[in-house]
Amino acid sequence: MLTKLGVKGDMLEFATTGEAWCLAILFCLFLYYVILTPIAHMVDKRVAESETPYDDVLLSPAITKGISVVIMAIVANYLFPPLTLYYPSHLHHVEKGCTLLLIASVAWALVLEIRAFCVYLRMRDIMRSGILVFRNIMQTTVFAVAGLLAISTLLNRDVAYVVSALGAMAAVLILVFKDSILGMIAGIRLSINGLMKENDWVTVPKYNADGRVEDITLTSVKIRNWDKSVATIPPYALVSEGFINRQRMLDLGVRQIKRLFYVDINSVRHLSPEESARFENEEWTEGIDLKDTVNLSLFRRWLRHKMTSHPKLAVSTNPEMPYQIIVKGLPSTPTGIPVEIMFFVKCPDWAEFEEMQADFIDDITASFPRFFLRHFQYISDTDFLPRQYMAQTSNSTP
Repeated sequence: MLTKLGVKGDMLEFATTGEAWCLAILFCLFLYYVILTPIAHMVDKRVAESETPYDDVLLSPAITKGISVVIMAIVANYLFPPLTLYYPSHLHHVEKGCTLLLIASVAWALVLEIRAFCVYLRMRDIMRSGILVFRNIMQTTVFAVAGLLAISTLLNRDVAYVVSALGAMAAVLILVFKDSILGMIAGIRLSINGLMKENDWVTVPKYNADGRVEDITLTSVKIRNWDKSVATIPPYALVSEGFINRQRMLDLGVRQIKRLFYVDINSVRHLSPEESARFENEEWTEGIDLKDTVNLSLFRRWLRHKMTSHPKLAVSTNPEMPYQIIVKGLPSTPTGIPVEIMFFVKCPDWAEFEEMQADFIDDITASFPRFFLRHFQYISDTDFLPRQYMAQTSNSTP
């Protein structure tokens, strides 16, 4: 047809090649949009209608689209190189381009399937502590292999040659990818030992991080703090410097109440018989000799009774790992005698726990005068006001 139009010589070869390329491109578009895309939609519809939810993840629309692109790349790899019949010097470049397209499409499809497989593992609650690290390692492996194949294709060299060349540059590569290498090793340790997983509540005091783990990559761990800010921490820093994982506490529905009370040392004394008689009918004083007892010692026993009788006291079902109830008297300090309490309550709701803890601490603070004790605090301007004025102020109503 072109010869009838008067096209001859080099123009005939150029026009024939251009026409063939246009037809090949149109065929690829026709294959993708008219054949593969409708088939992918049919597969997506059948998957959505199935009862099991797992095929919705493993054969999601993104994955069927990726498979369609791979099929189109395979067809292009066989279709375009023969079109350089009249231009054999360009055959090598066309083959490289088609091979690179095939490598990129296969790598993209594999990454999509890896992500879907990780979602499937999360749905089945399999390997929950290491899903993110597993995903990152697999994706990095796919990208590394794809990169090696792409470099060997561009250089027209064997993959073994490229690997040996990279081995000669090992020192430079280790320096450049130091964070990735350290992060990968640290991420593997975090996963294998079950130290951290997605959605765990962790605290890293050095980095002022306190919140939920959102993502674990090879180079960083992203933590969403409770104030909605984001802290990014290298994984190897968590392994080498340590962190606090509070997720186990949340899983058990148990929270710890731990507080220090500083008692004014000048208020610690023996109680008189009249003062001791006030506690004779108390349930928690049974078996205690109230004669010549010390008010601080009596206060500690009352604290233990108050904790053991708490309505939401947590009791461990494992006798080998009980929830401790501690009332500890610590050495004197310039700010008084510290008395530390620690026990656990069954209260998974954070807001409810904070309110309950505050009420519990307020009750203890208000009970100091009952035991003739004073809570230590630094001198303020109100300490120099007349007692009559302070009594009048405390009894006044707004």
